[in-house]
Amino acid sequence: MKIPTLSNRRVRGDLITTFQAMSNKSSPIHKLFILSSHTLTRGHSFKLAKEKFKTTVRQHFLSNRVFQQWNSLPEEIVSSQSTMAFKIKYDIYNSQ
Repeated sequence: MKIPTLSNRRVRGDLITTFQAMSNKSSPIHKLFILSSHTLTRGHSFKLAKEKFKTTVRQHFLSNRVFQQWNSLPEEIVSSQSTMAFKIKYDIYNSQ
């Protein structure tokens, strides 16, 4: 039986929360995520901007925890129509 580790489950949960916040503009945590203004980057159009912080406390916020993983996801996963579709596509992508 292949059970994912705690860190993998945490990343998956954080990415699902990020997807829900990014796809629902009325979400209260939508304002935590700042889209990157660089249009010349590769990948999807929902790239997050890395927030600069001076203390290590800020590095554990959700928006800073998922920055690297979210920006590395392909367009087909990030532009999913629903949360369930996102979960299925992410699980397929993560198992490869």
